[in-house]
Amino acid sequence: MLEEVKIGVGVAAAATFFALANPAEAGIADWNVTPLSADLDGWLGTLGGQADAALYASDQPGGLGRAGTTGNLQLDGKLERLFDNGWNVSLHTSFEAWHDRLSGDNYGNDVIQKLYGSLLIKYGRFEIGQEDGAAYKMAITGPLVAEAPAIDDANMSFFKTPDGEAFTDFFDVRTGVFASQNFAKFSYYSPRLFGIQIGASYTPHMAKDVLPFLSAGPHVADRQHNMMEGAANWEHHSGAWTLGAYGGLALAWNAARTSGHGNLYDGAVGWQAQYNFGEETLAVGGAYHQSNAYGFDPGNAFARGETQAVHLSSTLTSGPWIFGLEYSDGIAGAQGAAPRLDAKGYETAVGYQLNSSMQLTAGFQQLDDRQSIGTFYNGKPHIRMNAGFLEFNFHV
Repeated sequence: MLEEVKIGVGVAAAATFFALANPAEAGIADWNVTPLSADLDGWLGTLGGQADAALYASDQPGGLGRAGTTGNLQLDGKLERLFDNGWNVSLHTSFEAWHDRLSGDNYGNDVIQKLYGSLLIKYGRFEIGQEDGAAYKMAITGPLVAEAPAIDDANMSFFKTPDGEAFTDFFDVRTGVFASQNFAKFSYYSPRLFGIQIGASYTPHMAKDVLPFLSAGPHVADRQHNMMEGAANWEHHSGAWTLGAYGGLALAWNAARTSGHGNLYDGAVGWQAQYNFGEETLAVGGAYHQSNAYGFDPGNAFARGETQAVHLSSTLTSGPWIFGLEYSDGIAGAQGAAPRLDAKGYETAVGYQLNSSMQLTAGFQQLDDRQSIGTFYNGKPHIRMNAGFLEFNFHV
């Protein structure tokens, strides 16, 4: 019954977006949608979002490989006001209207993903609430053709376990620092000066109760608290070149330590270089992420643990076409009874930008996973899976 309700909400929300669209021209290339907006007594309210849907055909051992569909729908709202003194005050929200078992998000598929307020003044931007941390928000990890079906920080999977869940959930490989997830926090972002912007966040507890300190979160073993994170992001434009670099670090203290576990450290660096040839644009980039949290789970940080991930990618854009290659490799070191995990991924993709609101992406993906102890559902410690997909993205 709950799944039917979620599907109904998702379909209704998507239908609302399309019904309120205002085609600029008859041709699809000129058709686009802007967020819904309303003036609420001096406050400007906007509603946007995005929908992802994909057809896929997968090849998995044990006869699980088959053709199927997957998708999700996210809605984003904002209420803001610009005051006479130049201050901009706003309230942001993001929630998942619908998803299936192979698609979702990085926040445990919470209905309310983000709910936070921000104050923008000439000295920077201050934020408070349930949102991403600075080290994740400012990350640069390499160019992508499409975000949802990417193999780094994926929000869409084409492979499933025997019980129908996304296979990639066993190890969520990502190269941006995501330790504070969408736990309630305070954040600050400086103005960009000489191409450099810095950010910092403080997350008192692993709790999702909108405002910091309202809750200490679940009282479980090895929970982290007093999480401090910082990040720096650099951008530079010179002629046909656009360069970018990033560094982020998160530290936290174990509030209920058990044997072998410890305080959290989690850091990453990334870069991207782009060159415009005139008709075409070539971009390359990558990132490296290391943490003592097993599988990048902040509630499972070991005193001598090490999980790391590498991501490399490139794209070539020509008019509405975008061609891309992506490689990802994540390793979680063995800890006690927990095995060493090695999750490699490869992807080639071609995207076509139909207009400013819609993109079609076709691609091929291979995952090559190993574990040192135990076996996967195929009865072996190694499994290799392939999939072809056609993904449609609509965003406002």
